[in-house]
Amino acid sequence: MPKKKKTIDVSEPLIDVSEPVKNEEPKELNQVEERLEESGVLSAELIAEVKKLVAAEIISDFNDEKVLKDKELELIREQEDIEYAHYVASRMESDDPWVDFVGEVRDTQKGQRLQMNWNPAFVEFLKGIGITGADEEQIVQKYISLLLQDMVDKGEDRYGSDYQ
Repeated sequence: MPKKKKTIDVSEPLIDVSEPVKNEEPKELNQVEERLEESGVLSAELIAEVKKLVAAEIISDFNDEKVLKDKELELIREQEDIEYAHYVASRMESDDPWVDFVGEVRDTQKGQRLQMNWNPAFVEFLKGIGITGADEEQIVQKYISLLLQDMVDKGEDRYGSDYQ
């Protein structure tokens, strides 16, 4: 006995496509799969719905990947900060003069962060070459001013008086 073919009305979509899809909904996906198995044909509305479901899943995967990358970068930076803190602590104990400038842009909204660290031996070195001040910070600020002025002078010597 010949098998009877099923006829399916493809003029009406199985899924309401008037609402945007926020996330993959298994019920709707199951309806699409059932419809495809039964007829082998999807209506234009169902094809559009499948595209929405796929796009929503791709966007979700992309967002998950971005969150993971952001978290990984945050952990790397935290590790760098810990390592730098250990380095600074070891240099602060040194009898050798030490100064360190760190400039970095981690957050373009907040701008550049400039940090300067020095040890007591560096301040004693500055006093020994004639830089004075009311306290350590003022002595170091005078050093920075002299350093920057020297850089400007050398720039003018190299590039002319318009350098600044």
